Amino acid sequence: MCKKISFILLIIFIISPCTLLFGIEHIAITMKVKGDVDLTRNNNIYSLNIQDRLFNDDLIESKENSFAALFFADDNSIVKLFPNSILLINAQKDNKKLNKKCKLSMGEMWAKVGKIHGDFEVETPTTVVSVKGTEFLLSYDEDGFTDVFTFSGEVTLMNKADGSAATIGAGEHGHTIGTGFIEVTDIEPGDINRETQDFIDIEIKPIEIKEEPQPEIEKEETPQTYVPPVEQEVRGTRVSAGSEGFSMGGGVGTIMIGDMTYSQIRLMPELVFGRFGIGLNIELLIDSEGQIREEDWDDWEDYINKIYYVRYGHRGDKFFGRIGGFPNYTLAHGLIMRDYSNMLRYPDDRQIGLQLGGRLPYASMNIEGFSSNILENEILAGRLTFQPLLTSSVPLLKKIILGGTIAHDRNQYKGLLDSDDDNYPDVFDDYPFDNDWHNEVDYEIDVYQEIYFELYPNATEDDFLDWFYNSPTLNALRNSSFKDLGEEDITIAGLDYELPIYDSELFYLSHYGEAVQIFEHKNGFIFPGFYSKFLIFHMNLEYRFYQEDFLPAFFDHLYEEERAKAYIYEEGDSTISIVITKEDLLAEATQSQGWYASLTTNLFNTIFLTVSYEDMYGEDNIHNRSIWGKVNLEQRIIPNLNRAEISYSQTRFEKLKYFKTPTSLVKGILGYSIGRTTELIASYQERYVDLDGNGKIKGEGETITTMSFGVEFRF
Repeated sequence: MCKKISFILLIIFIISPCTLLFGIEHIAITMKVKGDVDLTRNNNIYSLNIQDRLFNDDLIESKENSFAALFFADDNSIVKLFPNSILLINAQKDNKKLNKKCKLSMGEMWAKVGKIHGDFEVETPTTVVSVKGTEFLLSYDEDGFTDVFTFSGEVTLMNKADGSAATIGAGEHGHTIGTGFIEVTDIEPGDINRETQDFIDIEIKPIEIKEEPQPEIEKEETPQTYVPPVEQEVRGTRVSAGSEGFSMGGGVGTIMIGDMTYSQIRLMPELVFGRFGIGLNIELLIDSEGQIREEDWDDWEDYINKIYYVRYGHRGDKFFGRIGGFPNYTLAHGLIMRDYSNMLRYPDDRQIGLQLGGRLPYASMNIEGFSSNILENEILAGRLTFQPLLTSSVPLLKKIILGGTIAHDRNQYKGLLDSDDDNYPDVFDDYPFDNDWHNEVDYEIDVYQEIYFELYPNATEDDFLDWFYNSPTLNALRNSSFKDLGEEDITIAGLDYELPIYDSELFYLSHYGEAVQIFEHKNGFIFPGFYSKFLIFHMNLEYRFYQEDFLPAFFDHLYEEERAKAYIYEEGDSTISIVITKEDLLAEATQSQGWYASLTTNLFNTIFLTVSYEDMYGEDNIHNRSIWGKVNLEQRIIPNLNRAEISYSQTRFEKLKYFKTPTSLVKGILGYSIGRTTELIASYQERYVDLDGNGKIKGEGETITTMSFGVEFRF
């Protein structure tokens, strides 16, 4: 009896998938197959043949010198898959329409989309392409670049990482690295190679197949996914238009800055034509009394700060430049500058950064310069790379890249926040949001004057002013300005190299090294370092050596906070204040060596994970560790969820005792779609300041929280 039951269950197990498969209406049919093309269905691999019916979640993979063509059953939309490409097809039925949502994880595809039936959307690992009634070519390469060529109609190209988008019109070419701002140019001769064009030109007519009616199985529609932003962006969806195009984004909601909660209204218009683009960030913060926060509008610099970006081209072009906010900025292999942000304190502190660079006509030379704030030009950096052996007959040596990087902070004390720009740091300013006053003594001048003339009735006005501004007693009560603190600069420079070792479609491996010197301090080294791309994994592995008096990634994501810190405490009847720069922390750094590793991967198309870990050990086997982590949830888990991310980092700890430390940062964002152009957004950030210097984050004001919640729109 048990054997019969087991046998019946086995038959049911085998037959059920087949019954279900044939009970579901197919969504597409193959029209042409050449060479070796695989079809993966339910974890089984078959050879794809002409007139094969295709269903949801079928994966088509074309090998070298192979391709396939298919059409969707509702409107005869045609798709051609090029050699060495992988396409996952999906479509959800909406009455008589098929809303098609496919994924191109590698390679190239061409599509001619019908104008009548259903939506058509293609996702790559970094972008989403949406079309309606058009003809286009889409490619995604192993370096993460996405290119769209539109031959008729329009295509909307959107970066999943930050929501930036552009409209690619007929005759235009869209190019993106998957984040930031999308380049749109006219299609030029030679942009599309001859073999690709020949395949596009092949005329393929739809195949007419008589179908027996099949019962339909309704399936709940799952919204398309995109990876949430991994950078700290200005809150608001960026929408980039195509050539000579205008777009508008924005949002309404609330935001907490310090202990104040404001209603937030934001408009983010953008104008793009050719390689040039400009975006504005016009924000009104309204308090509980209906008053606009005046410090955002009371200075000419505030109006400059309404510029979110001005850009031309992007890294790798003959010439490129960008002015505005930089959520994270890295040079070389990160031993000098890694994920530096001039937006850490946004919107309390707005900086207009500058990046300029391009290619020089010698030895494949590239040059780049950077300023964190063009109004002050305090943090400056630059990089030069070249390939000195391009003419070598040894293939491996031809690829070697040499580079040099330098970064300089003119005055670390300027890291102290000065909200009213009166040259008195907030921590030493009794009126941090009023640039007319900075200490109680000067504010109470009338009181002091009255007391003075009571004591010296025959004194003159000049006598009082001389006493008031030169009295040692009163001067001791006055706060310190940046001029009183002086200047404390720092310069870091380094040399590096990179050598690609192996490069194929499935596996890439390169070797690199870097040596860095902190001027008037010591050195740090990476050797050896390896980078690899394999299947769904991107991996770095480095052996690092730091001399005493050295800190890696000196200009990191928290640099604006660590650049200078003020500590005020009571000692007897006196109030003591000291300012410590990040350079002062070098004295505590001991010689160490150890490993750094990072891994980025996509787990089951559900969780996008990035983890980095550094473990350095020195004298007496004392460890100095750092961790960085980001988790992005695939939006299919929750319907209409567009973004879900949380990140955490903590550096320079021996044991992971506390979640909150001065070197920790927490960020999170959630986005829920309530319409095609509208989204509910909630964002949160915590950073920490050890005001009393006790090594723990507990006191009032030591946790700095920035929160916002509202509705964002784009059109």
